[in-house]
Amino acid sequence: MKNIVYILVAAFVATSCNKMLEVIPESDVTESSYYTSDEQLFTGVIGCYSGLIKAVSNEWMLTELRSDNSWQRETGSSTRSNLDLDDIDMFRPSAYYEAFYDYWYATYQNIASCNKVLEHLDVAKTEENKNQYEAEARFIRAYHYFNLVRLFGPVFLCDHTISPQEAKKMNRISVEEIYDFIISDLTFAADTLPTSYSADQKGRATSWAAKGLLAKVYLTLGNHQEAREILTDIVLNSGHTTLANFADVFSTSNEMNSEIIFAIRHKAGGYGLGCSFSNSFAPLNSKGAVVGYGDGAGLNSPTLDLYLSYSDDDLRKTATIGVWLNTASVEYLYPKKLVIPVTSLNDSELDFPVLRFADILLMLAECENELGNPGGLSYLDPLRTRAGLPLLASSSQMEARLLIENERRFELAFENHRFFDLVRTGRLKEVVEKEIFETDWIEHYSKYSTERRPVAGMIIQSWQELLPIPGREIDANNDIIITQNFGY
Repeated sequence: MKNIVYILVAAFVATSCNKMLEVIPESDVTESSYYTSDEQLFTGVIGCYSGLIKAVSNEWMLTELRSDNSWQRETGSSTRSNLDLDDIDMFRPSAYYEAFYDYWYATYQNIASCNKVLEHLDVAKTEENKNQYEAEARFIRAYHYFNLVRLFGPVFLCDHTISPQEAKKMNRISVEEIYDFIISDLTFAADTLPTSYSADQKGRATSWAAKGLLAKVYLTLGNHQEAREILTDIVLNSGHTTLANFADVFSTSNEMNSEIIFAIRHKAGGYGLGCSFSNSFAPLNSKGAVVGYGDGAGLNSPTLDLYLSYSDDDLRKTATIGVWLNTASVEYLYPKKLVIPVTSLNDSELDFPVLRFADILLMLAECENELGNPGGLSYLDPLRTRAGLPLLASSSQMEARLLIENERRFELAFENHRFFDLVRTGRLKEVVEKEIFETDWIEHYSKYSTERRPVAGMIIQSWQELLPIPGREIDANNDIIITQNFGY
């Protein structure tokens, strides 16, 4: 799919939508007049996949930066963008921060693309194709809503194309209703999607991807028994496995390997489908020393806390975090697993893993532990062995919880899981405040000016786990009152 279908989408946009490029994103191939054949519907489905790219490009700000994994390194910066990142890192963001709206807009645009596909299934040439396209669109829609509800709480539920007039009458609905919608979409996808694809179609959602995401939804809701049943099925029957070498999981020469269950795929080469992370995350002023072309922006910089938390014997450490020395021999850390050489600015080939088999094993260990089975830690044996570390054992359920939490951090760092994990386990405040006010205070947070420094006891209240609804979304509606999340 990466070499054929994504190019098909790019070519379609360039030739068929040239008059709308200024108002319609590249991935949005959802014009009603376009869907008149199965081939066009298929292209629309693939457009929904490429629509994932814009949302994930900003997702790290809303997740990793609000955990103990990442910070905004330039403490003395006075640029608006860096000040905004400081505020996100210290849980005091404005509802008018542009990145929130960009993420929100990109997500809802792609939900609209999914809905448009679902409204034109009648042009599918076979019932099999119709079911396939429906399941893929519902999977992608559910993925977006799962992120939205965890980040913003009650949001707008759009299950069909919304007119401007209808949008003015819509309000946010409850978290419970959003989760019911997500579960319905994922259940259909899990029951309908194929278990695998031919080599040229790899990257499309499988039933195992839908099951894995559904299990994560159940885990988030505390339904450990239901999650365990699904996860056990994936472990026993999916054919997915862990690789022997951790770094190989992320290699562009080994894409869609047996450990990747679902990934957001990128295609370099000027198609508008490349990944921006290499230039965004390489150290500032490293020029071509790290990425080969252009400079780095130094974003999503690993915290000292994360770097020191890894055992020096952990083989994942050097694969996850890179160290660059500038001319003054100052060390700059960067998320190496997401930074590869590029030949064009913001145009990396790197795929972004959404769900991989290691995560399945980690979730299953967590479910087993929460259900009172101390033997669940054995599911982590392949990960520990691969990392060159001794196997884990615990004497209590609480000890096992912390061991699993740490293992998730080391295994999945910079894959946008850490914030959600800490919220799910109720440990966000304790963990992040320890990182800010203890581990990283001297080396980082104390270096901010007095008025910019975080103040102990003044951040990470329970309401701050949710982001504000973008202010532009609320201000644009003069028909009804759209409520803002508490505290903003």
